[in-house]
Amino acid sequence: MKRFFSIFLLTIYLFSFTEAKEVLKIPALIEHYKEHKAHNKDLSVIGFIALHYLSGSQKDSDYEKDMKLPFKAHEISSVSFAIQDLPKSFELNLTQNRNIFEEKNQNFHYSESFINPHLLSFFQPPELI
Repeated sequence: MKRFFSIFLLTIYLFSFTEAKEVLKIPALIEHYKEHKAHNKDLSVIGFIALHYLSGSQKDSDYEKDMKLPFKAHEISSVSFAIQDLPKSFELNLTQNRNIFEEKNQNFHYSESFINPHLLSFFQPPELI
């Protein structure tokens, strides 16, 4: 259960701090690596990553394929939501003069002490036992 929960949290973390579009380009990375591996049998995965990500953007014969790799070119896109079919006019009719607020008399007695003053005095009324 801990393993599933940790994988779930890692997935949420990755998708919240990376562009999902870039993560979906990982199959293109694998295919491009296979193409490079077919041309050069000695190329390792680390060498491929160093060639494409650590050496800058070199304009070579496969530059267009290189730019389709994940995290090479970032596109700024914005999502906008629009509310369609808004009413042309809006009318609020407040012609009736209703008193919606009701006046109430607030009768309350304020005392500084909530303790019965007879309990504080030395002479108290008789108690029933």
